[in-house]
Amino acid sequence: MRPALAVLAAAGVATIAILLLLRPSSLRSSTTATSDYANFEALQVHPLAITPDRTRLLAVNTPDARLEVLTIGAHTLSRLGEIPVGLEPVSVSAFNDSIAWVVDNVSDAVSIVNLRTFSVENTLTVGDEPTDVVFAGSPKRAFVCVSGEDAVKLYDLVDPLAPTLAANQTIQGTHPRALAAWGNEVYVGVLDAGNRTSVVSASLVRAGGGPPPPSPPRKLTSSAPDVALIVQQVGSDWVDERAASQKTWNSVIPYTLPDRDVQVLDASSGAPVRTVSDVGTNLFNLAVAPGSGNVYVTNTEAFNRTRFEPNLRGRFAQNRISRIRPGQTLPSDVWHLNSHIVYDTIPGPSFERDLSLSQPIDIAVNAAETRVYVAALGSDRVGVFDLSQGTVVNRIPSSLAPLPKRGGPTGLALDEARAQLFVLNRFANSVSIVDLGTENIVGETFLRFDPTPREVFEGRRFLYDATLSGHGDLACSSCHIASNFDNIAWDLGDPQGDPIPVPPGQSPFLPPFDPMKGPMTTQSLRGLSGTGNLHWRADRENFLAFNPAFVKLMGNDAQLSTTDMQRYNDFIMTVVYPPNPNQNLDRTWPDPAAPTPSPTRGKIEFDTNNHDGGTCAACHAFPAGTNGTIIPGPLLQESQGMKVPQLRNAYAKTGFTNAAGPQKRGFGYIHDGSIDNLITFLHLPVFNFQSEQQRRDLASFILSFDTGMAPSVGRQLTISASTKNLASTTSLLDSLYLEADIGNCDLVAHGYIDGQNRGYRYTGARKFESDYNPEGVLDADLLRGLPDAPGEAITYLGVPPGSGVRMGIDRDRDGYRDRYEIALGSDPADASSVPSVSAITMPPTAPIARLSQNAPNPFNPSTVIAYDVAHAGTVKLHVFDAAGRLVRTLVDANVPAGRHTVRWDGADDQGRPAASGRYYYRLRVGPKVLTRDMTLIK
Repeated sequence: MRPALAVLAAAGVATIAILLLLRPSSLRSSTTATSDYANFEALQVHPLAITPDRTRLLAVNTPDARLEVLTIGAHTLSRLGEIPVGLEPVSVSAFNDSIAWVVDNVSDAVSIVNLRTFSVENTLTVGDEPTDVVFAGSPKRAFVCVSGEDAVKLYDLVDPLAPTLAANQTIQGTHPRALAAWGNEVYVGVLDAGNRTSVVSASLVRAGGGPPPPSPPRKLTSSAPDVALIVQQVGSDWVDERAASQKTWNSVIPYTLPDRDVQVLDASSGAPVRTVSDVGTNLFNLAVAPGSGNVYVTNTEAFNRTRFEPNLRGRFAQNRISRIRPGQTLPSDVWHLNSHIVYDTIPGPSFERDLSLSQPIDIAVNAAETRVYVAALGSDRVGVFDLSQGTVVNRIPSSLAPLPKRGGPTGLALDEARAQLFVLNRFANSVSIVDLGTENIVGETFLRFDPTPREVFEGRRFLYDATLSGHGDLACSSCHIASNFDNIAWDLGDPQGDPIPVPPGQSPFLPPFDPMKGPMTTQSLRGLSGTGNLHWRADRENFLAFNPAFVKLMGNDAQLSTTDMQRYNDFIMTVVYPPNPNQNLDRTWPDPAAPTPSPTRGKIEFDTNNHDGGTCAACHAFPAGTNGTIIPGPLLQESQGMKVPQLRNAYAKTGFTNAAGPQKRGFGYIHDGSIDNLITFLHLPVFNFQSEQQRRDLASFILSFDTGMAPSVGRQLTISASTKNLASTTSLLDSLYLEADIGNCDLVAHGYIDGQNRGYRYTGARKFESDYNPEGVLDADLLRGLPDAPGEAITYLGVPPGSGVRMGIDRDRDGYRDRYEIALGSDPADASSVPSVSAITMPPTAPIARLSQNAPNPFNPSTVIAYDVAHAGTVKLHVFDAAGRLVRTLVDANVPAGRHTVRWDGADDQGRPAASGRYYYRLRVGPKVLTRDMTLIK
């Protein structure tokens, strides 16, 4: 279940024509996925935070795109409120007791939320796939980790919407993930840090004397395919699985891999201070001991230099904690979390599996630095690590919920003053409370609503569950991290294996696959639906065919049952890619003038020009970039056939150059990662280009290839009274209206207006429907004009097609709109709680106010507006133009209960005649706000 999707393959015209006729049918889930939920499967980073006054716990509700605020008691949590934020929130950090920053991974944004009004005040668009935020330095600034750009960006806390500071720091690593701060330093942990492994191409291996003899020896008498070889930089030498005394590959590798795992920045300037190497292959999280400044890092270490599945069975990675002391450039200590495992016994006994901790996603250290707590996602446990003993001394169940929605711990927050630890469970969507004295769960609070569909929560566990491995420490997600990949390659061939038949539907002229396949980069499990046979060689008919890996690779004693493997398949088919950050908002491509590479020109090259005996699009067919066929090895100048791979994550594989100097990563493109970049690939002799500009244009298009999710999905904009009429605001909203009109996204809006939190859904034709039925349909310009007082704001959010009703106005999918349910006494976050018939037909109290349509309408020169108020009090009636600007105040006074009328003479507050056009009049009575439109004709 390993290797990853990346880039092109070439073939002759005649062969392509035959293969196109024989291409396999699309791979699809056997169940119908819920249509209003897109599963991005983003991995949470710091999903819990405690406010500085220690009174409230902040928890991200990732599936429901909300931040929940809970009041902390002694072994209790009570719900205080919640705030809609952007798509896939993964981290939260409290700046003070009133303001928190929420990192929205798919929205490429940070939501700045007000914890008193429970609303978003501002949205910062920060860049591709942000993961974390910390506040540090003097003056204090916000450091935002932007994983997709390999960067940390700094923001001024006085004016966060100002241009980002010049000290934005490029991180020399692939996908920085987690941040921590202590004193005047900020620590950046890199998810795909690597382990100094790279690959020597097949031709260079052959020229260098060939690979080591296979161990165990090869069963077949035929020659093994000519393949590449995974090597590792050890000191100054590049070695394969043999020691440097036997063989080095120094003469063919010009670059170095410095292995910058944790990078340290100056908290005041953002400048790099030092790097720490040899921490781990994939780093998940960081915690700093508040007294000593020691940094603790959860990580896994991969053993991919070892060849062949039998040698890696049940032992291909370790789960660890590394400790970095202040000022160090190497860890002072590295602890294996599962030192109890006897790896030579496969599978291990049940008690061994029960003690294992897998995928240490989050970490916390107590003030005395005696205990380290680890959220083990794959084990449904919180590990308690005793630093004095250097070993795990307890394993606490993270959740009491029943399967399949039990556990999945991803976040920790220590509340030592009350002797408790909070644990966020991703699968259960709950927060557990652990008593630090007894180290037992004493309570569990479920987040208010979880829209996750059945096929997701029933099948998700099989991706992460380490109890399905031989020692209880490994899972599919050990390499396919959060359904994606680990950015390295593995050689999972089997010298003792038999030939593997070609799956049905492929060419009958293809030879069987050899069991010794050579290195393959880990493939993403996202976006598999509709891509045909799987694996780099397409040697798996479908996802169900990966079931043997639970025994042959992970060392379990049995495969999944047919039912469970189908559930796993159904879950995986729901996982989608986020939008490609290299596309324009409207799903087109940039088109700069030459010599700058142009994806727009590159698409022409891709679609229409012959570069390899045919067009690229003939094999890399839309929408995924593959036609699902296997191209014979000779046509690829390879020793074995390969499937035409999809192109949707090619943009995530940059950062490797086969040249002298330090590199961020050691693997690039094609199946074994031996091609460093796309330009090198397009220089292969199978391609024809008339100019280097054509190559660069085509490469830029591949890096901009549509992922299946439009860039408008996740796009977020917050407006206030001071920004609602800016040209940049109206221009972006016009673009989002158009994107929603043509079906690239749905559009929702959440606002804080007149002391109320409100929701809206775009219905097309520049109209929004409200989550409060009596408010009806609002014109888009009217909605934009609503914020007109300090603290009022509206946040617009592009959401996946089909999800607008759920995410905008009917959260629990029960057919009753959210704010209307509240008014009628039912719960908008509980589908079993609906208004009674009597509540709908006979509201329990009289309306606070009514606003009638003006008459005449259209009018010239004047019109009369009638309104009713139930109780004496302050009434405000204003007229606004279509841009939301105040034109006339008609009423601003205390008025008695009853029916009232007022005439507008068509003049503004200065007595000047208003122009012809549409106007809006708004009545405010206490918390109630009613709005209608009217037309003045001259």
